[in-house]
Amino acid sequence: MAGSARVVGEEGRGCQGGRCFGFLCTELKNNGMLFGEFYRDRTSMPLLALWATNQEAVDQFSIEQVVATAGDGILRDQSICSKELREYLSQISTNKIEQYVAHCLGIAFTRSGMVLQDLVNELGRRLEYGVKNGRYQGTSNAIGYDGLWMSPEDHTIIAEVKTTDSYRILLDTLIAYREKLIAERSIVSTSSVLIVVGRQDTGELEAQIRGSRHAWDIRLISVESLGRVDEFRAATLLGIPLLAQV
Repeated sequence: MAGSARVVGEEGRGCQGGRCFGFLCTELKNNGMLFGEFYRDRTSMPLLALWATNQEAVDQFSIEQVVATAGDGILRDQSICSKELREYLSQISTNKIEQYVAHCLGIAFTRSGMVLQDLVNELGRRLEYGVKNGRYQGTSNAIGYDGLWMSPEDHTIIAEVKTTDSYRILLDTLIAYREKLIAERSIVSTSSVLIVVGRQDTGELEAQIRGSRHAWDIRLISVESLGRVDEFRAATLLGIPLLAQV
């Protein structure tokens, strides 16, 4: 039977060996051992192990605490932290995903944009797309898309995730991503760009897209609308292609 968990204080209190596991330290009694003792080796994927034995405890974590408990707690490309976070997100409810999204949009924290990117890609999977996660940070040797979504209708979406539409987006850059993906044959079907933004009010960005030469190739949706998974699934039962109304 899983042990019980309780929050024992502010950051820095209740830590084992001077280490803090998250913004609020959690003391987990598991076979008589404390959380910090049980997970002293951070390479052993503590988040998934804890989730497997005490889902109730993890369910109380904020998304910041979840990230801090994954791997070495530092979210970056091709890291254990990233791998574990994505696996965890695949196992939780859509309602929990939406709560994490709201937290990312409402409270600025380190790497919140990267976390939002993973959350949006997970929503894409729940819309029955085959999703390939992109990089958190672009490099000179890699195409900087946030996600590739392959639909059952054999259409590929290049997803771009933005926390806000307050700044103008370089639409030419997004189209260049698509052209490079086609050139290297990462995309071999019809394709388009989907910009997913945190704010519901997307009027300014909509106007920018409509006034550009890329209006036929770029679509826009808010994270809130994307999160209505059940409504989108109902639309597919009526024969409407996924995201066709976007």
